[in-house]
Amino acid sequence: MKVAILGSRGIPVSYGGYETLVERLALGLASSPGIEVTVYCRKNYFKEKPVRYHGVRLVYLPTFRVKALESLIHSFLSSIHVLFQDVNVIFFVDPANAPFFILLRLFGKKVIVNTDGLGWKRRKWWPMARHYYKFVELLSKWTANVLVTDNPAMKEYYKEEYGAHSVCIAYGASNAEGTDESVYRELGVYPDNYLLVVARLEPENNTDFIIDEYVNARIDMPLVVVGDSPYDPDIMKRLRRLAGGKVYFTGYISNQRKLNSLYKGAYIYIHGHEVGGTNPSLLRAMDAQTAPLSIDVSFNKAVIGECGFFFEKRRGSLSDILSRLTKEPEEVKGKSRMAKERADTAFKWESVIEEYKQLFYDVELEGTQDASDSH
Repeated sequence: MKVAILGSRGIPVSYGGYETLVERLALGLASSPGIEVTVYCRKNYFKEKPVRYHGVRLVYLPTFRVKALESLIHSFLSSIHVLFQDVNVIFFVDPANAPFFILLRLFGKKVIVNTDGLGWKRRKWWPMARHYYKFVELLSKWTANVLVTDNPAMKEYYKEEYGAHSVCIAYGASNAEGTDESVYRELGVYPDNYLLVVARLEPENNTDFIIDEYVNARIDMPLVVVGDSPYDPDIMKRLRRLAGGKVYFTGYISNQRKLNSLYKGAYIYIHGHEVGGTNPSLLRAMDAQTAPLSIDVSFNKAVIGECGFFFEKRRGSLSDILSRLTKEPEEVKGKSRMAKERADTAFKWESVIEEYKQLFYDVELEGTQDASDSH
């Protein structure tokens, strides 16, 4: 079987959940006998451009670093290129690329798409872009062989909204990079004595709401915010004003070992993502045995279950919970242990890769939407 993966920045991973999924999946598939994997990479993100990476063939194509168009331009070029390759199955990691699926299907290619979250709810996009993201959800139903959702709530959404069947395959939780505890000294924090947020600093991740509630809670435990806003520097200015010097902003941390240590050492991980499906930062916190305190939406509840805490997006909800939980370490530790157990059982990369592998074989053999009904 020959598989091509399109729609991400590429590998080795340097940023984002898409890239982590692509790397873990590509390497896992490539290690299996009889499977050849090609990953399409955005040329301008890589200084070194090896032809192969741990057995995975890499193809580098250009794009323009323009917020709304970068991904689409690269995916279009990748789609043209892959038409002329000996590939059985094409896996896209962004439904925004649905118009290209039509071309690929016309040339006999078999297309699977990971639906990700609800892009049309992201407040960073202007109205036309949000309408486009809503449109491609429906278009994906008609143009892809199979839809993959990574969250039971997303699976139900596609079923109720579009009458679309999907294969639900979870995202993996573990990060194998190890830890580097020097990050505590660099930031001036102590393990089990700080709160943590890891997020792109975008409106739908509610970092502003979290900071405002944290400040109003008037607790001694510091808040560490990991992330940046490369397309909108004004967001960072606003967050710093809200924080009033009470929050540690680290910016984007590329060193995965240091980031793992921050997850592991946090007293609580606060999760404000609200637009679905399964968020990698939430899983990494759970895998690091850190109790999650999440905004109360169906996507996050499907991931956490009974293994964490929830807050509502109303003034006083998060601040009241923070004030209580910072005084209840045994309750927090209990949820932390539960979160780790759930990450180890429900979100194993080995299981994720095996489920994708079986799906790809099914699509290669059948090439119809019926493949989703068999899972």
